[in-house]
Amino acid sequence: MRAQRTVLVAFAVTLAMAGCGGAGGARTVPLLGAAGVPVTLTPTHEVPLEVVTKSTAIPDPLPVNGTKVYYGELEPALGHAVSSAAVPWADLHRKQRPEGWQLLVELTQASAEYKDGRLMIALNVRATLRTRVGNIYLAQTHANCSQAGLVPADQGAPIVYTCMSRIGRDLSGWLGGLDS
Repeated sequence: MRAQRTVLVAFAVTLAMAGCGGAGGARTVPLLGAAGVPVTLTPTHEVPLEVVTKSTAIPDPLPVNGTKVYYGELEPALGHAVSSAAVPWADLHRKQRPEGWQLLVELTQASAEYKDGRLMIALNVRATLRTRVGNIYLAQTHANCSQAGLVPADQGAPIVYTCMSRIGRDLSGWLGGLDS
């Protein structure tokens, strides 16, 4: 009887440790800090282009398939990448619309995979340009990127941010082609 109880207790302890060990290895990598993105607060009225980000059915933190790594802070990192790229356009057109613009950037698809030592990232966004005052629709587009690198998944934040920066440059180019 005592031997059975000891076996049952050992079995229960083994199950509990297996459950804890599976979750204990998971790691969330915050994209803003890990990619070296500076975080500063600027009063909205001083910025000609307000970039608003949101996710549509995208998990945040984003799991990296094939690992126990997750990338967090997707929306703020994407917003920073797009804002940084669009500053020249916004400054050039400041007089054209003194009240400014709002660019809604919706992350509509995101995937991260790690296989054979290679990290692969793919992002899709929909961007809608509106007036900041009155919320008047001006234009809409889509942009995407894919980026890969031979880095460990938990060191992949710069790969993700490079992909986001490409989206920012694409959207900035699109803005440059608009008559606002």
